[in-house]
Amino acid sequence: MRSKLFITLALVLFLGIILIVFCKKEKSENPLKPHFPSSDDDYYQADSICGHFHKPNVTREFEWKEHPSGKIVMKTNNLGLRNNKDTEVKKENNQFRVLITGDSHVDGVLNNDESVASFLEQNLNKLYPIQKNEVLNAGNGYFGPQNYLGVYHKFQDYHPDVFIVIIYTGNDFLDAIRIEAENGRLNVPDRPKGYYDKLWEIDELYSGFTGQYLNQLKFFETFPSYIDTSLLITQQSLLQIKKLCKKNQSSLLVVLLPTKIDTEPQTDQTRIDEVFEIMSFNASHLQKNRQMVVLLTTWFEQNEVTYIDLQESFKKSNEELSWKADYHINVAGHKAIAEEILKIEFIN
Repeated sequence: MRSKLFITLALVLFLGIILIVFCKKEKSENPLKPHFPSSDDDYYQADSICGHFHKPNVTREFEWKEHPSGKIVMKTNNLGLRNNKDTEVKKENNQFRVLITGDSHVDGVLNNDESVASFLEQNLNKLYPIQKNEVLNAGNGYFGPQNYLGVYHKFQDYHPDVFIVIIYTGNDFLDAIRIEAENGRLNVPDRPKGYYDKLWEIDELYSGFTGQYLNQLKFFETFPSYIDTSLLITQQSLLQIKKLCKKNQSSLLVVLLPTKIDTEPQTDQTRIDEVFEIMSFNASHLQKNRQMVVLLTTWFEQNEVTYIDLQESFKKSNEELSWKADYHINVAGHKAIAEEILKIEFIN
């Protein structure tokens, strides 16, 4: 009896140790903390895989003067995706499923049917009416490269045929640093005294400038050694995504989304000049940020990652592609992104 009891206890202890190790391993694979202000807790919630994600079945409605209707309605579906229709796990026969992620630009300061996901789905339906096309919008505000990896983990059982990661070049490089620091994997020096003074001054003057661009420029000007670190973090996240996509037979496309300041400064030149004067910034600062994009595209080519750099196509556009109010991509911008994505062969 004693020997049987001993064996039973030993087995229970062994299984307990295995379970603890397994749980720790699982936890260590996605140890992202949620990152959103308490003022947004009506829209976001903590997520064990992505860090945070939209709450399901919520609606936000607010005035927006630049929008033709004067307002914007943002809705999430049963999974917290920015889609009007609910999403089922199992794909139907002859169903082509695309999953898109990115930060607040992809989440979109616009109605659901005006997003890059919606435009892409509409165009796929026109081009291929026989197949059932579904484009899921998993963009969320406050996301960065590590969150994009979390999105694929979260939705890999939905078996997307294509996974599109849209990297916003105005702040995603800094977000990569922030996320590592918040999760205890990177030490970042304290900002020097007065570091934020001009950034907050500009934020009070003109919403969007600081968060969408200036904060990143300021950080890498102050701590240039972290440029390589940021690129490495971004590359590592994308490399893991690539491996997961290959394992699950999903195609991967990375889209590099430029800023309004980089592509259409003439549409808001007076304010841009004022802001750059306050920050003592010049064209060389823009070039340094652009150089990070160039280094990333070089890495894409070396590692056979399919990508689109929207810089030149956005510059050539005859339409204004960003809201002046906060510098997020507007409806025309989302449509332009969809049109460029459709040029990639494996998307159709």
